[in-house]
Amino acid sequence: MSIKGQLNATRDFLMAGMRASARGSTPNEQAGKLLRACLDLVEQLERQSDKLTSAEVEVTLGVMHTAASELEQDESASAVLAALRNGIGRLQTLRTEISTK
Repeated sequence: MSIKGQLNATRDFLMAGMRASARGSTPNEQAGKLLRACLDLVEQLERQSDKLTSAEVEVTLGVMHTAASELEQDESASAVLAALRNGIGRLQTLRTEISTK
């Protein structure tokens, strides 16, 4: 999969998580904020996908891992956490792909 394709897939996972955070009787605002911050970083990576480095992907992964650890404390955020972890997995694949080029 291309770099843009990997980033689009990551963005799609994060957007699914944002929709999950908004569902339910009480929307999870904290999860939405965390995912929005992660989504902003992924969108920044998309804008510079022509010259993307593994270090830039690593920084975004660090933020996403921190967000995941915060969401692990919230039992009501399981769908959000699953979407975030899927996005992390996609970015890890991208990092590996960039490193081997």
